[in-house]
Amino acid sequence: MTELIFLGTGGGRFAMITQKRRTGGLRVLSEELNMHIDPGPGALVYSLEMGLDPQKIGAILVSHSHPDHANDAEVLIEAMSRGTTKKRGMLVAAHSVLSGNDICEQSVSNYHQRLPEKIIEARVGTDFAVGDINIKVCRAVHADPDTVGFRFETKDFGDFAYMPDSKYFEGVHDFFGGVRLIILSVLRPSGEPWKGHMTSDDAVKIIRDIHPEMAVVTHFEMQMIFKGPDREAELIERRTGISTRAATDGMRMTLDKEIHIGKPKKQANLSSFMSSLSSE
Repeated sequence: MTELIFLGTGGGRFAMITQKRRTGGLRVLSEELNMHIDPGPGALVYSLEMGLDPQKIGAILVSHSHPDHANDAEVLIEAMSRGTTKKRGMLVAAHSVLSGNDICEQSVSNYHQRLPEKIIEARVGTDFAVGDINIKVCRAVHADPDTVGFRFETKDFGDFAYMPDSKYFEGVHDFFGGVRLIILSVLRPSGEPWKGHMTSDDAVKIIRDIHPEMAVVTHFEMQMIFKGPDREAELIERRTGISTRAATDGMRMTLDKEIHIGKPKKQANLSSFMSSLSSE
């Protein structure tokens, strides 16, 4: 069984700076795996609030160098390495995150890159394992030219995938075709395009191409939030015939023989949590 926990469903500048939707990224858990994907602002705090000890993280995946995806990567690396006291865990990150490029500066320092036990530069076609899941790096087309998506192969559920900020591109089926679940970063609603980002219209094209069992849309900016993510998910479902759900902050999904969506668990009292740490 694999569990997905949405520590944030916000994206873009204004959703990020207002936290109208949280921007903490996605946690993936299984018996052998504790992995955080795209730790934007709040990933550390929201992990603590939801009772997900960041020191238990074994792998961090970062799709590209923009702050709503990478801002908390360094603090989670420090947590993963037990406060920098132990060389531990794995960092898998796009080239821009590790080294920068002509458009984006490096977003994880050389110092922090020395803390994980293993670093993998995520380039399209890279294949690696984390715990009991095999992961393939997939193409994405975004303002950061090094942006990548991820496809996860599980033992019991089959494949699911995460596609970050990207426009629709020909050949998307080659990377994401055959997955049971696709998680799409649908920044804007139908009819409101923004270069290099996904709208509900792009999501429709992608879902029609890859034909998953279910789609989940997330990473909403302000226009999407005001328009209503649930409404856009219903629109996508009507146009594709594929079950589509708009993620909510704290939403949990269980991937087993079937896909189960549960309500967010009650959040921990963060002040009490910190008090318990200080008393140890």
